[in-house]
Amino acid sequence: MSELEQLERARKVDAYRLRFAAELEEEFRRSHRARYRYPRLALFAIGALGFGLAPLFLELLWLPRETIRPLLLPLAMGVVLPAVTLAGLLTATRRAPRLLVESAQSAGIVAFWGGVLLLRYFALRGEMNFPPEMLGVVVVAVSVFGGFDSRRVIPAALAFSALGIFLEVRYATSFAQGGSTILSLSYMGLIAVAGSYTHELLSRIAWATARYAYASARSDPLTGLPTRAEFNRLLPRVLAQAAREQRLVAVALLDVDHFKRINDTQGHLFGDQVLRRIGGVLQQIARRPLDLRARYGGEEFVLVWYDITPLEFEHQVSNLLYMIRETTLENPRLRQEIPLSASIGGIWLVPPPGQEAEPLLQDADQRLYEAKHAGRDCARLQAAEHYRPHEHVVRGEFGRR
Repeated sequence: MSELEQLERARKVDAYRLRFAAELEEEFRRSHRARYRYPRLALFAIGALGFGLAPLFLELLWLPRETIRPLLLPLAMGVVLPAVTLAGLLTATRRAPRLLVESAQSAGIVAFWGGVLLLRYFALRGEMNFPPEMLGVVVVAVSVFGGFDSRRVIPAALAFSALGIFLEVRYATSFAQGGSTILSLSYMGLIAVAGSYTHELLSRIAWATARYAYASARSDPLTGLPTRAEFNRLLPRVLAQAAREQRLVAVALLDVDHFKRINDTQGHLFGDQVLRRIGGVLQQIARRPLDLRARYGGEEFVLVWYDITPLEFEHQVSNLLYMIRETTLENPRLRQEIPLSASIGGIWLVPPPGQEAEPLLQDADQRLYEAKHAGRDCARLQAAEHYRPHEHVVRGEFGRR
């Protein structure tokens, strides 16, 4: 499956499941963590501020009884505040290991929610004042504001809401008081669940759509190969690295033989099938990290091999001609097989510093013209003039059965 096909599936199918393919999922998570770094930092800062002001709230708002006063400050200042603060500090630190950051964030959220539930428990028992609305506020804040993984947040939010409802059912002094809080908390829990899912869904669709647009500019949708613009962007980098490391580079242009006649006699849709099949063949060639392959325009393709010997270059081109020759397509309308072949022109050199790409492509194009003039279905390979001039005509006999 090509990159464009993966991204198309990601934005139309996988996004709704909140799970991309492994590589895309890792890229999305990395981007999502970077995007929500400051909102999460703000969330933990607000939580730390709320429990950090516990001594002030204790006297002005909570009004606890003497029996639980010795427990509240150690709970707020010794457990919840350090956990939330540590989560905020690690969230702000770019160099901390991801597993450590995620563990601290989970511990901070559990401490935050647990502290609020415990305070509500004391309030229901008549030990202090603590408004029931805080349960809904914190569950929605964590579920939506932080942009956390919904597959973890949703079960946690449901568990938190269920515990809150249990406390109201168990300890509420009247049905009116408990029922109103239970109804409110139930709605807030549903809002948290739906909000978390919707928020991540929209984030995934937006991310996959942006990636698709970027990939469309870099990849040819018909063949799955990089576009000419992407090739023109990458080739100078390869040449510069080859010049620094004094490595040999081979550049080849490939043209599908008699493609215009195929289009005229078989139809343009069949011509698209030909290009798609040729693209599939080329995806098996030049697969190393610094190798390049792209659709150059129309029925023309370009390939670059990095750190290759002239003999290996001849071997690769011969094998490529054979693979294309062995590729046949059947026209179901005419019930006949259409043979395919290609002509290739290539050069090799160790590029000097400052080597430009355009002269190399012009030289390769000249060799391609010579291959066509020699009868097509062959390759004309030649060293660049300043690098041990030598010439090969390759007929693609390698591997013939």
